[in-house]
Amino acid sequence: MSERDNAFVPTSRQWLVAIAALIVLLGAGLYRIHTLLYHHAHDMAEQQLYSVASLKSWDIKRWLDDRVIMLTQPHDGVIAPNLARLLANGDTAGPSRALQTRLRDLMAANPEFKAVSLYDAAGHQLIGDAHAHPQFDAPHRTAVRQAQDSRRPVFVDFHRTGEAAEDVVLDILAPLFFEGSGDSEMIGYLLFQLDPKLVIYPMINRWPVPSDTAESILARREGNQVVFLSPLRHQAAPPLSLRLSVDTPGLIAGKSLRGEGDVLAGSDYRGEAVLGVVLDIPGTDWLLITKMDDSEIYREARRNFGWVVAAAVFLLIVLLALGRVFATALDARAREAHYRVLAESGSDVVWLYDLGTQRFIYVSPAVERMRGYTVAEALQQSMQDLLTPESWQMMNSELPNWLGRFAAGDQSVRTRHFELTQPRKDGTLIETEAVMTLLTDAQGQVRQIQGISRDISARKRAQEELHKLSLAAEQSPVSIVITDLEATIEYVNEAFVHSSGYPRAEVLGQNTRMLRSGRTPKASYEEMWSNLTRGLPWRGELYNRRKDGSEYLELVGINPIRQPDGRVTHYLAVKEDITERRRIEVALAESEEKFRTIYDTINDAIFLHDASNGRVLDVNAGACRMYGYSREQLLTLDLAKLTANHEQYTPEAALEYIQRAREQGWQSFEWLARDSTGREFWVMVNLKMMQVDHGERVLAVVRDIDSRKHAEEELQHALAEARALNGKLVEAQNQLLQSEKMASIGQLAAGVAHEINNPIGFVSSNLGTLERYQQDIFSITAAYEAAEASLGADAGQLAAVRALKRDRDFEFLKTDIVQLMAESKDGLARVAKIVRDLKDFSRAGEANSQWADLHQGLDSTLNIVWNELKYKCTVRKEYGDLPPVWCVPFQLNQVFMNLLVNAAHAIPDKGEITLRSGRQGDQVFIAIADSGSGIAPENLTRIFDPFFTTKPVGKGTGLGLSLAYSIVQKHRGRIEVSSELGKGTTFTVWLPIEARDIEAALQ
Repeated sequence: MSERDNAFVPTSRQWLVAIAALIVLLGAGLYRIHTLLYHHAHDMAEQQLYSVASLKSWDIKRWLDDRVIMLTQPHDGVIAPNLARLLANGDTAGPSRALQTRLRDLMAANPEFKAVSLYDAAGHQLIGDAHAHPQFDAPHRTAVRQAQDSRRPVFVDFHRTGEAAEDVVLDILAPLFFEGSGDSEMIGYLLFQLDPKLVIYPMINRWPVPSDTAESILARREGNQVVFLSPLRHQAAPPLSLRLSVDTPGLIAGKSLRGEGDVLAGSDYRGEAVLGVVLDIPGTDWLLITKMDDSEIYREARRNFGWVVAAAVFLLIVLLALGRVFATALDARAREAHYRVLAESGSDVVWLYDLGTQRFIYVSPAVERMRGYTVAEALQQSMQDLLTPESWQMMNSELPNWLGRFAAGDQSVRTRHFELTQPRKDGTLIETEAVMTLLTDAQGQVRQIQGISRDISARKRAQEELHKLSLAAEQSPVSIVITDLEATIEYVNEAFVHSSGYPRAEVLGQNTRMLRSGRTPKASYEEMWSNLTRGLPWRGELYNRRKDGSEYLELVGINPIRQPDGRVTHYLAVKEDITERRRIEVALAESEEKFRTIYDTINDAIFLHDASNGRVLDVNAGACRMYGYSREQLLTLDLAKLTANHEQYTPEAALEYIQRAREQGWQSFEWLARDSTGREFWVMVNLKMMQVDHGERVLAVVRDIDSRKHAEEELQHALAEARALNGKLVEAQNQLLQSEKMASIGQLAAGVAHEINNPIGFVSSNLGTLERYQQDIFSITAAYEAAEASLGADAGQLAAVRALKRDRDFEFLKTDIVQLMAESKDGLARVAKIVRDLKDFSRAGEANSQWADLHQGLDSTLNIVWNELKYKCTVRKEYGDLPPVWCVPFQLNQVFMNLLVNAAHAIPDKGEITLRSGRQGDQVFIAIADSGSGIAPENLTRIFDPFFTTKPVGKGTGLGLSLAYSIVQKHRGRIEVSSELGKGTTFTVWLPIEARDIEAALQ
């Protein structure tokens, strides 16, 4: 039968199933396309919304930071000093005019300011429009406290000043401090009223690309509500008027506040379906919402999907029409194939088996030639009758599975091939190949099996023999090549492919000349062909070339293949790659030669001893040179002749080392040897046991170390001298460190002198004024005495005394004397405190370790070096809870002073120094951070080296940090440093709370 006869012919039911499957596939494809289009649209919108949100949130944060920087008022500016004079002297014309002028200038320079007002620290308005700002309410009071604590401008969030839409404002409260106010408390503040319509609302509302529905909104949470702070694109409600519950279903702002993420799908304030991104504005309670309606996001996706659906429907209609035509043609071919199956032609047995009756309803006449049964006899047999028990068992178990798979719709199993063993009528067995096809009725039910059986017994036997030969050739470890008489390759095995690198497809049909490398002598090929052409085998070596160009050596045996009539038709070549074997042979010979050369030229002496008695079996030339004997002499000497006359180095001791090598492995030891002249010298002996055919051997490698031993003695002497020198260097270093201390004390003295001069100056001035006051008072008193003496005679004298009181401003003198005395006492107290802090800093007479308060030491040191710091920086303290620490206080004060002065020097103009402290486990830390220029990375590893400094010549000794490092290390602590150029440096001193061995370290 032809392949056309076996063609699959679908039934009406199968055709309907195919149509349904096609529709399902189209539906699945449309669903997949729909998903891809909508996901792509969603991803593009999400990227756009997130980019816009990130950009706007950054712009808003930068705008806020710019306003804070712009409105920060310096201590020595115009406003703070004038406000201080205004508060001190009342409403004087000078300060008031200066302040009003400064506020008008600020308004003129910043158009977004609606109003600017000046308040004192209690919240009383001093200058400005009383109607421009609300009363001193809770948000403003909170802002005043925050500004006073942070010493920086503070925002008062969006709020209304009236009912109109333009009455929404944003306030900035800038604190004012005056250095002359003693403890530098806040003396007042400026309140700037910003119009958000001028800058921030346009910044929020702008969208970078055209869009019908995209919108960005500013909002905040108040209790359980979301308040919209900026104008809305799709609703006329003014800012701050629209409030929605956080729990409003689907509201993306509410979802974000509930922690559901940044990118959210839900609804907006209109209830419309949107995709949005909600980000926090750093440093504020604001939420920035960027959103776009789903209708705009998926508009293009819906239009594209409509075109795809239209194309799919059209394709389905075309396929259904073509399928109907194809089904009609297949039905006609099926009827034709049914009649062809019944045709009685060929030597194969054609049969038809009925599954209902389990009998053959047709068997072709070829059955008699194959099995010896007539057609009539074959028709009386069942399928079990014509198979051996093994084949029937296989067929009986396979048939239900076959029919089940077909009934389940697997059309691929309609036709199957089986190899079966069948008995002939005479009892012999034959191997057959059966091609079986399931035939169905109009309802699609399998009723019959159509089959064609062929006797393949001879083919199976040939295949088995051929398979055996093929396996032998393929699995052979050597290469096998079969060529014709012209050396054209017809077969190669896997070993050939592996050794040559050529795949079978590239060598079959090629001449063996393709393998030649050019190194094989021409005479070898001539000898080979001379033998082969005479029908004789040939064996020899050939240099061939692999596919990758590398050469390899093969041992080749070639034999002619003769046919039964004696003709030679092919050549069989068996080839073995001996490249590696030859390389190993050559390498072994070279290695042996190298070993012998090294063995005899090495300076070390090598002995091979008998492990049982220590007798010398072999020596190298190095042994002859070292001991001064010939090789023959050494082979006759015993160990006593080669060992010094010393009770510790005896032949018995040598045999003991040999025993150790046998039990413990490699042994290495020093030995005192003796040469042929009787000279004794030191050697290093390495012993190793060797197991050879003749028994155990001891390999001894002996090295002359006599010179090294003498050098070691000299080295020990030099080491003692180096230690003495090192002690002197340590003493010199301590002197240098002491000089650094003295330099620090000098710097300290200058600062203390400056600090003491300030209070002494105004105390001296006060005393001079007090002296004048005293003279005036004495003159007034004298006048009173004169008046009293003459009161009875001249009452006009009393009037003169009163005039004198007015002229000398007696009432002012009485009050000012009190203030002068108070200031003088304060100045003297400051001097006493400086002296006390200086005493605490130096801790004179307290060189021993004790429990100390690090905060007290740090504050005392800070007060001492304040003259170095106060003009360059502010100091911020962030102290934690510290327990008393076991230390030498004045040494740690020296560390704090060096770090504080270095921090001040690192600040170029004006900056900040932050002092932090804390405890971790059984350690405490003091961190001193500055906002200076930082340390270059290449210098970080050298800053603690003595004499290293980055300061100009004459500005530092380079010993300050080295001294600090030494002190902290002796306290069993450590110093850590982190720095970034342009941002500042932090030094952190870590100390154990209790380190009882400090005294030993200090000594």
